[in-house]
Order: sequence, then C-alpha cells, then structure tokens
Amino acid sequence: MKETQLLRILIKERAIVRLLKTIGAADYPTRELLNKLGAYGYGHKLLVRAEHIGLVQRKVNKNKVFNKLTPDGKKVVALAKKIGV
Repeated sequence: MKETQLLRILIKERAIVRLLKTIGAADYPTRELLNKLGAYGYGHKLLVRAEHIGLVQRKVNKNKVFNKLTPDGKKVVALAKKIGV
C-alpha cells in the first residue's frame, strides 16, 4: 500500500486505527477484541472494513475467528505512533 493511502486511512478512519492499535502484535479472537474495545456491533463492522481494506487478516480456527495485523496494518500502527495519533 502506498504512503498516501496509509495517511488517508489515518485521517479518515480514526476508529480503525484504534482497532489496529488494540490488536497490536497478538492474535485476538473476535469476541475478546470486541469486548476489550467495548463496541460489539460497530466494532465488528470496523473489523470487517479493516479486513476489506487489507489491514487485518482473519482466519477461523475451530469455532473462533482470530484477527491478526497484515504488514500494511503494522505500517499504519507504526505511522500512527510516529505522528502521535
């Protein structure tokens, strides 16, 4: 993903940036992640949107869906920390 697209995500999708920071380097099951965020309905929509953009990878293991940052998601988190968002 280009730097300009990453900056656009930082500006327009601040809630997704918060979601990505919460995921961090760990693999979170969806329920635990949404519980930690405190937003079930809206949080799940953000999670699906982040997957569609290509920032989060979701995989099913038995009956749980685990969420992990992609390399582009890690770039967004690093850029957000660098500029203080």
